[in-house]
Amino acid sequence: MNRKKIGALILCFGFILVLAAASVFVIHEAGHDCSGEECPVCRMIAASLSLLRFAGLAVLTPPAGTALCRLFHTHAETDRRHIPFAGTLVSWKIRIND
Repeated sequence: MNRKKIGALILCFGFILVLAAASVFVIHEAGHDCSGEECPVCRMIAASLSLLRFAGLAVLTPPAGTALCRLFHTHAETDRRHIPFAGTLVSWKIRIND
């Protein structure tokens, strides 16, 4: 296997492991006895939930960006045919003879 593929796999497994650990921590400590305003468990729960929200956003953003790029790319291709100055003479296959 390629070094980049191995690195990507390790990164993916690490990402999944961190998300699983954060989820398990939140589930395990959801009903803890809070010690007050400066409760370290509550701060860790808040940090874990923030991580999970960020991870969800990170997972959903690239497919949405790809879909938008494809949408704009297809509209740009169809609109290019109607704009008289879009393209080049080579792309229109026009030969200029002297």
